[in-house]
Amino acid sequence: MAKKSKEQWFVECGNAIANESLAMSLAEIGISEAEAKHPGMRGSDGKKHDVWQIPSDFVKKLRSAKRIDSRFEFRFWKRSGSKGDISPADFIEKPRQSKKLQEARAKLEKIRARGMKK
Repeated sequence: MAKKSKEQWFVECGNAIANESLAMSLAEIGISEAEAKHPGMRGSDGKKHDVWQIPSDFVKKLRSAKRIDSRFEFRFWKRSGSKGDISPADFIEKPRQSKKLQEARAKLEKIRARGMKK
């Protein structure tokens, strides 16, 4: 059976606040800057990127931080295995539901719940 390659995640910080925050967050879990930083890593676009290697669970944390505070500038990259170029990580965002739609769905659920009680 073929061995499944492990996906590696990287993040490129777009500004100093993102860089400092990432360094502190990784230090909190015992990952040093020397371990995580990979300057000049080749991307699938043919350019070199200064990236940090991050645990996969950090992807969600950083994306959430970026949504909460727009001052954080991150670009996410990934690769399969431990060798080769990094590729941009494309995320499929779910469209946000409007407040009216949320209220309508809540009302519909109440109506359905009442119908099942009878």
